[in-house]
Amino acid sequence: MIVIQSRASGELVWRDEVLRTNHFKAYMTAKAKARLTGRVYRLVDRDGVVLEQIFH
Repeated sequence: MIVIQSRASGELVWRDEVLRTNHFKAYMTAKAKARLTGRVYRLVDRDGVVLEQIFH
């Protein structure tokens, strides 16, 4: 499972948004949300390792 987290540029705390079953689905979801909201998103695996960040 991959957790999608987000934060606005001025925020310090990441918020959990949704879970996805694989990296590709998580990436595509985060990319679309970043374009729509302007927030920064990141993908985190079940061990807490940040896999990547997605910017708008």
